[in-house]
Amino acid sequence: MNERKRQVITHAKRLFLEKGYRNTSIQDILEDSNISRGTFYNYFPSKVDLFKAVYDSFLEEHHARRDELLFGHDLGDMEIFIGQLKLHITSSFHNRFFLLIDDVMSSNEQDVKDFIKQTRWLYINWLRNRLADVFGDDKKPYLLDCAIILGSLLQHYMWFYVTAKGEERIDEVIRYCVRAVEVILEDVSEKDRQMLEPEVLDSFIPAGPKGSRDLRYEFLQKMNQLKRTIGHDLEEHERSGYVQMLDFIQDEMMHQRHPRPVLVKTILDSLSKERYFQRLDVFDRFKELVGIWLENVTE
Repeated sequence: MNERKRQVITHAKRLFLEKGYRNTSIQDILEDSNISRGTFYNYFPSKVDLFKAVYDSFLEEHHARRDELLFGHDLGDMEIFIGQLKLHITSSFHNRFFLLIDDVMSSNEQDVKDFIKQTRWLYINWLRNRLADVFGDDKKPYLLDCAIILGSLLQHYMWFYVTAKGEERIDEVIRYCVRAVEVILEDVSEKDRQMLEPEVLDSFIPAGPKGSRDLRYEFLQKMNQLKRTIGHDLEEHERSGYVQMLDFIQDEMMHQRHPRPVLVKTILDSLSKERYFQRLDVFDRFKELVGIWLENVTE
């Protein structure tokens, strides 16, 4: 994305937050961004497309903060999961962007409303994946139901709790909700009860880097698997060198605004030539994910 287009997104985000989606016109954005109408339409076919770009930029920042909590930790660590949920909840309370979403959902523009609904399914898919990390893949048939229940509990119960007692004990409330879902999960798995089959997600989430693969999440998952796997039968200096190379790829992919494909591919090729990595099944999927990601960011 070029810098001028990024600036338009930044100006539009501020205007949307200040005035609301419906009360912000394209003319407002043109004047605030100091661009011509022709330039605007060269970047965005409509205000809806601009809003999608603004929303994507917000999600990118939010997901980066959420996923950073996983770095160097076991994906099944309950405390890390609770920390991620706390980040999501506190963002909901204190970020005006969530009020903007309510304004968008009150509009008559079905395209943008469908887009917001899709992002909600993506959130449920993330919850389902994280529940699988914490409670095990054998529970997967029941995790879509439990993800929806947990998402609903966190949204509605938390609102009532905070309204009544404030935000001081948010961590405890999150644990309370997660434990409640854990009890439900044990019950439905024991009785083999399922309301929504996992394949339902395929109808609401498109395939591809921003779709059902949840690329950022799976990238982190495979990265952590690799780091946990290497080292058991290596000299310390070998292990350290491999970890440094993986850390470079991770930093480049997740922290650089414009990842440098040549550098990433060079390091990935070096690892691919190592007999040690050729034996790791997880490395094949890791390479595939990096390739998909690079194609996505360089389009």
